[in-house]
Amino acid sequence: MTTYLKEDFLFDADLVLEDSLDSNGDVAAIDGAASYAGSILAVETVIDLGDGLVEGYMIVDIDDIEPHGTEELYIIKLQGNNDGDFADATAYDLAQISIGAGEVLANGTIGTDVGAAGDRFVVPFRNEQNGTVYRYVRCIQVLTGALADITDTIWLSIKR
Repeated sequence: MTTYLKEDFLFDADLVLEDSLDSNGDVAAIDGAASYAGSILAVETVIDLGDGLVEGYMIVDIDDIEPHGTEELYIIKLQGNNDGDFADATAYDLAQISIGAGEVLANGTIGTDVGAAGDRFVVPFRNEQNGTVYRYVRCIQVLTGALADITDTIWLSIKR
């Protein structure tokens, strides 16, 4: 018997980090082995959480993903910083998930692929590490593998 957990999360359009749309509003997959900052309509997105402690969830909804070969890996991070444009190069990873080919996730042994179209990943986060509260957050997607290709929506749901 399979048990399904269904939770409702408060959605706020101001807390969307990635929409996988180009500047015309057309679906635009993130592809190729590279690192991409989250964007809305092709404009990089940084969210100001204010100067206090914030806890919540990073919600990753997979719309489409390249079927996993033996090398595709997708790392999705929520990063924090106290510089609104992240220019000072001191971004801190506050939360992270890894999805993709089982062989990559299991360090070369046969493993189970993780992530398919229609999947939702719920990743808890807080904007504090080691006593420092980070006011600004963004998402970064790191893709590896020649065929890596993903379309997703990433957003935050803040605990109230």
